[in-house]
Amino acid sequence: MKKCTSLLTVFLLLHFISNSQGCAVPNSFFPDDTVVLCQGTNYQINAPVVPGATYLWSTAEGTTSINVSFNGKYWLQISDGVCTQTDTVTVLFNSFLLSPPVNDVKLCKGRPAQALSVQGQNVLWYTDPVGGTGSPIAPVPSTVDTGRVTHWVTQTIRGCESPRVPMLVKVIDKPMFELGEAFIIPCDALGITLQVIPDGETNYTWSNGSNESSIVASTRGKYWLYAENMCGNHSDSVVAVECKDKCVQFPTAFTPNSDGKNDIYQAACFCPVSKYKLAIYNRNGEAVFQTTDPKAGWNGYFKGKLQPNGVYIFITEFFDFVLKQTFTEKGTLVLVR
Repeated sequence: MKKCTSLLTVFLLLHFISNSQGCAVPNSFFPDDTVVLCQGTNYQINAPVVPGATYLWSTAEGTTSINVSFNGKYWLQISDGVCTQTDTVTVLFNSFLLSPPVNDVKLCKGRPAQALSVQGQNVLWYTDPVGGTGSPIAPVPSTVDTGRVTHWVTQTIRGCESPRVPMLVKVIDKPMFELGEAFIIPCDALGITLQVIPDGETNYTWSNGSNESSIVASTRGKYWLYAENMCGNHSDSVVAVECKDKCVQFPTAFTPNSDGKNDIYQAACFCPVSKYKLAIYNRNGEAVFQTTDPKAGWNGYFKGKLQPNGVYIFITEFFDFVLKQTFTEKGTLVLVR
């Protein structure tokens, strides 16, 4: 009985050794359990070549290699008639690679600029959204003139380059505008619109407190606009008059009684007067006062004597700065003591 048992043990041991030495299929087929690839590429999974063996992939193919283009877990079974082995590999196409975060850049005309910068790995810069060759050297924007330029940037992680993302570089200048020359508000009109062209970068403040790019000047007066952006500021003003206004106007009476009130007869000037004449005559036709200075006035005296109460005639000639024409007018005034 012991002899039979010993022979059986030897037979099984020899059979085991024979099977182990005869199996040509390796225990594992793939060097990595998981393979990460760039999105949009094709990948070939290669298996070890075992002569005379049969292959069965999870895709139902029976070759020593297969091409894959989708995420998945792929298994392969190899059988050489002596033994059968199975191994699995996971293929992931990196469809979630993010482009580097970018922020648009604003620069001031004529001021020095530094090279553009983004946070990312293995950053490449392009001049177009497609095509061309990327450069690892960040561009330095030109600030010679105002304008917009778009640069495109990517990052590469594990050999996969992200989609290109645009970075807008905008060069602006400090505000520049003119409100123009003084103007007349037409009779029966609601007003004249004062406006500038907004650039999207500038904050505006008008004399009436408005922050819009335009206002309506409805009454006589001086209107101004202050504008400011990151590159500087600018302001301008303009005078508005109504249709019946003139730069120079004359009172109808005065009281030269030395009480400090209305003692001088003189023109009221509401804007610069470059040309001016004023002559005042008594009822005898004598010129009791003459001047070419719009700030000068008659104190009621003639040849050292205070003139009597009554009506006097004035004749004036002046150039109206607003209306851009010369006026000659004749009127009367009353001297009252």
